[in-house]
Order: sequence, then structure tokens, then C-alpha cells
Amino acid sequence: MGVALKLINVELMLGSFKLGPITTSMNNGTYNVIMGPTGSGKSTLIKVIAGAYRPNSGSVIINGEDVTGKPPELRGIAYVPQGYALFDHMTVYENIEYGLKVRGVPRRIRVIEVRRIAEDLGILNLLNRRVRGLSGGESQKVALARALIIKPKVLLLDEPMSMMDVSTRESLIPLLRSIPSKFNTVVVHVTHDRNEAYALADKILVLNNGQLIEENEPEVIFTRPSRLFTAQFVGFSNIIPATAVKAPQGSMVRVGNHTLYSTESVEGKVYVCIRPEWFREDNGDEGNVIKGTVIEVERTSVGFRVMINADGVLFTAITQSKPSKGDSLTLTIPPNLIHLIPAVE
Repeated sequence: MGVALKLINVELMLGSFKLGPITTSMNNGTYNVIMGPTGSGKSTLIKVIAGAYRPNSGSVIINGEDVTGKPPELRGIAYVPQGYALFDHMTVYENIEYGLKVRGVPRRIRVIEVRRIAEDLGILNLLNRRVRGLSGGESQKVALARALIIKPKVLLLDEPMSMMDVSTRESLIPLLRSIPSKFNTVVVHVTHDRNEAYALADKILVLNNGQLIEENEPEVIFTRPSRLFTAQFVGFSNIIPATAVKAPQGSMVRVGNHTLYSTESVEGKVYVCIRPEWFREDNGDEGNVIKGTVIEVERTSVGFRVMINADGVLFTAITQSKPSKGDSLTLTIPPNLIHLIPAVE
């Protein structure tokens, strides 16, 4: 597979905003998602990779070559901005062939390549259309075709689905996911949408305030994050300060009047982190038992978001049945689903 993109101690100052230092690497044939809140530096980072910004220090390495001082057109990258930046006065065909045309590729080859990539992306029927009347999904496919036709070593996508409705975004996931292997490239995709990140990524990089907080496989980021900020950002709505004591086969933590057991072996001050969908509704015969009074109920697309008061400690769970405010509710959570983050921040 091999490392296609490497950043070494990259730092950039933009006014009062500081990006980095950031060191990371991404393998060829992988889909990498940079995730973080608005203003965290996601788009700034890919613009450094693209060459739109030159870092104050550090290096950008693409396929083993230091391109830090090179302009964008000599880096072997393709960049699709948030608004796609298609040429309204051109047809779809003319948009897609543009990169080859400016590189002096003969017309007969351009024709073959445009048709090939249009077929790959399912937009052969759009080639003679003007881009002005295209839907969001069609515009995104045209932008991808224009980027991929130059065979980039690195494909940079800046919030590529932010302007689409939910059904269009969902329909594009398989196409985007296939790009690294199909086109032999590394994809770097910026988003603040955690569902999008989880569906697409081989690796997720979490940014906040210009800093790389952590990076890992999506399963780890979403279930076993190492940092408190990451847990908050990816949806751990139960984050409770506590003190852990090592116990047989894990740890024991005291949360209010509840003693909870975790299979993670940690000692000292911790945050007890539980995703709301991990709770189970039953009679409390197995796992950790939490009994409380329902104080809030909210309907969601995956069930009911229920908040309970358990002896002064608030827990949020997703349930399939709809309780009423004031009801008593018993929840269980298995020890292997209680994640502990050391309180070092």
C-alpha cells in the first residue's frame, strides 16, 4: 500500500489562528476523514496539503517527495472545494476535460478519458448538459470526475456533501468509498458530520482549535476515544467525572450511589463515558444496573432519547419504548461498554 501523504510538524499562522504542529501519514488506497467543529482548522489543513497555504514550518511529503515549496499544480493533487467550483458557462464534458486540456493532452485521448470517467461515475448521460441546471448530487459527480481525470496522487474533498439533502448524501456514500481503490489514490475528506465520517473513513483525524486531538480507525474513535474532546464530539452524551479503582477483570467506579464495573483497567480520576444507544431496557438481571426517574423524553429517528435522574446523577439513553415523565426506569449497561478516559486534560 505505502505511505502516499505525510505531514511532518506542519505549522501555520493565519492572523490569530494557529494550525499545528501536525504530524501524520496516510496510506495510498485509503479514505481519510478530517473531522472537527467549525473553525477547528479542517479546511485550512487541506489547503496546506493542496498548496494554497504554505506552512510557516514543517513539511508536506507526497509519494516520498517534499512538495512544501511547490505550487498546487506540481503536487499531484486534485482539490474539490465545498461549492464544487464548476464552470457555469461550460458543458459537463468541457468541465471534466478541463484538466487534461490545460495539460496539453491530445483531443482524441481527452475524448476517451472523459467518456471513461463519466461511465465510471454514472454521468455519461450528462456530458452535453450545462452545469447550471444540475442537481447537487450530479454537480458533485461532475466535480469528482474533473478532479479524478488527472489521476491525482491525493484527492482533497472539502465538505463535499454539505450542500446536499440526506437521501442524495446517502446515495453518494458507496461511490465516494470506492474511489481510493478504484482510482489508486488517497482521499482526504473534510467534514463535521460524524455519520458521514463513520460511513466513509479508514482513518479519522479529529481536529480542534488547530490541534490534532487524536487519530484512529472509526471504530476506535467512536467507541474508545482517548480524549475527552473526542468523546464529546462523537456523541458520548454521558460523560461523568469519577474515580476508578482497579478490580478483578477491570475497574470499579463510583457514580453517585451507583457502583459501576468496566472491563477497562484504569485507576485514578476518570471520565465515565457511555453512548446513549448502549443502554438496555430490562429488569436489571445482568450488567451494571441503573435505576432512576424519567425527567425528559425526546423522539428521535432511532427511538426515544430519555433522560433519567438516578439519585442525583443524570443519564441519557436511547430506548425503543416511550416512557412518560415521572416513570421509574431501570437500565443496564454491560461492563465492556463502560469506557473510561483518564482525567488528564
